[in-house]
Amino acid sequence: MNEGISKDEERAGVAKLLGGRICSLVGLLFGLGGVLVALLSMSDDVSAGVIGATLGILGYFLGARRFGTVTVFIGVAAIFFMAAASTGLIPGVTPMGHGYH
Repeated sequence: MNEGISKDEERAGVAKLLGGRICSLVGLLFGLGGVLVALLSMSDDVSAGVIGATLGILGYFLGARRFGTVTVFIGVAAIFFMAAASTGLIPGVTPMGHGYH
């Protein structure tokens, strides 16, 4: 009977880890996508970086420790990069709505 319980716990652990990796991957895509959007001067909204960092934190708590940590760092870096791009601090990236061509 104990073997059945341990197999169920093992399956739950594997499912939790898979969910953490999926959250971290989606968060990484949000973070990198936010940086790409800021580079192309298409948006100055930092919400993609916030969502990326949040999904990285969720992935970390679900068991994807290294991948979740990397995703959080990429998400926070995306927030800072997008904020800097929106204020004109990045050379070659013009802030939105200022009429520079």
